[in-house]
Amino acid sequence: MKKLFPLLLLLMVACQEATPDKKAVSTTQEFNNFIENFNPSLGWGGLPTNSDFSAESFSKAHATVGNQLKTLNKIDTSTLSFDAQIDWKFAQSILVGRDLEQGEMQFWKKDPRRYMNFRSIANLIGRAGAAEDKLEELENRLKLVPKQLTNGQKQLEVYVPRFQELGLFMAEGGRQLFKQEIPDFIKNAGSDAKKLTEHAKKAELALETFIIFLKTDLPNLPTGDFAIGKPTYEAMLKGKFLLAHDAESLWNFGWEEFRQTQSELTALAKTIDPNKTWQELIIDIKNDYPHRDSMISAHQYWVDKSRDHILENDLLPIPWKEKVTVVPRAQYLRKTSYYGNFSRSKGKDDAGIFQSKWMINPFEYQWDEATKQQYLVEHDWGVIIVTAPHEAYGGHHVHGLYQMHNPSKLRRENGISLFSEGWGLYNEQLMQETGFFPNERIHLRQLQLRLWRNARVIYDVGLHTKRLTYEEAIQLMVKEVGFLRWAAQLEIDSATSRPGYFIGYFLGMKEILAMRDTYKAKMGDAFSLKDFHVKLMEAGNMPTSLMREVLLKD
Repeated sequence: MKKLFPLLLLLMVACQEATPDKKAVSTTQEFNNFIENFNPSLGWGGLPTNSDFSAESFSKAHATVGNQLKTLNKIDTSTLSFDAQIDWKFAQSILVGRDLEQGEMQFWKKDPRRYMNFRSIANLIGRAGAAEDKLEELENRLKLVPKQLTNGQKQLEVYVPRFQELGLFMAEGGRQLFKQEIPDFIKNAGSDAKKLTEHAKKAELALETFIIFLKTDLPNLPTGDFAIGKPTYEAMLKGKFLLAHDAESLWNFGWEEFRQTQSELTALAKTIDPNKTWQELIIDIKNDYPHRDSMISAHQYWVDKSRDHILENDLLPIPWKEKVTVVPRAQYLRKTSYYGNFSRSKGKDDAGIFQSKWMINPFEYQWDEATKQQYLVEHDWGVIIVTAPHEAYGGHHVHGLYQMHNPSKLRRENGISLFSEGWGLYNEQLMQETGFFPNERIHLRQLQLRLWRNARVIYDVGLHTKRLTYEEAIQLMVKEVGFLRWAAQLEIDSATSRPGYFIGYFLGMKEILAMRDTYKAKMGDAFSLKDFHVKLMEAGNMPTSLMREVLLKD
């Protein structure tokens, strides 16, 4: 019997190990249920597109986020798998970010653009698919426009002059949607589309009323500020971005890196022309641009070239049928940034292709001569060649495809600028390292564009903690980066309404390069850029600290 006892003990232990831990199974199911019901990422207004943007809807959304945080924080993460623990941390960071936006920042009380959700209607009309399949959704969105704009008039509490100016530009530009784009859609969509006419007219009338409000009533409200303040900014850095930085260390980091990039520009300029400063060379480079009527085709050419480079150098596989098309940007969006924006594929089109669109501000013949020239020198060959990889290959377009196919629902539906924009800027650096740029003049332009993203760190933390004024931020871009004032102003405007977003470019790139060094040291001779890139793409689009955890997992 004594001899049998150890054997029986071993059998009992083995049976216990083979029996699933009931608590672990229960906790995993609890977390899976939480993720299944987790709200997807919300629109720019902080609410989904089917909201009326009432004060009650904002309050309800904030309460929902608070309840979700409480539920998430009660889950015992110790029994979750590694991937589930990463998802838990990611979900918490998302909710903390939303809680700050809805509870502390509350841009819906000061930025009229938050109520202009009619902008999404243009995307709906242009989306792949049959017109008749869009009618119900388009009808619902049109019905919401008067409610959303009316609520804006009720709920805006402060007057931020620049927000008012930008809101008015967007609202007046939106007239084209109701006067041309929607009527054209109704005309070509068959008899069933005629029911949309009345809803479109009501929406158009609501827009005209909102324009009057922006011109006459909004300026009479108490003058407010776009800055979110140091405590909220630091809570965002820690809770949403999962960074060790506080406002002071981020400010110092931004300036140290800025001076380092300027030194690199100075050194490179001497190898190109020792008789000119880098600022003088940049002026020369920016005065070499495509013909004004060839802007779209010039961008498309370098998008296609960047795809060839990624594949021919085996930098990152693209295992899907896909395409990036360059198109003119909608008129009413052209004052939201000086250049344009990128729209990632949301799924396969009718031909079974994942197609993304790079929408750029086109040249406009009605401009005066000074404006025309200013446009051309900000759309030079250098910026096109450097930016094509950032937006398309292997930047946002390719990253978007990988994210779309991530097995984690949470990681498919959510992302953060700290990695996604950092990845875009990293691709500009990668193309320089792998010989994509045709000459050192383009390399110089790449460094200057990196300096711009570097400056974003400085003025984002500076503006929102009131360390910089609006005008000082513009002067930083004009005098030290080399932007024209109009382009610098549109650039700064974006940061005022999206605190924290723009730090993602430079800070994210630096984090990715550091990850690459660490991963290379770990892998030794087995390291390859392709392997590194694939592992990052498959990890998702999370705060860089979480991306590092996944990448370096044993």
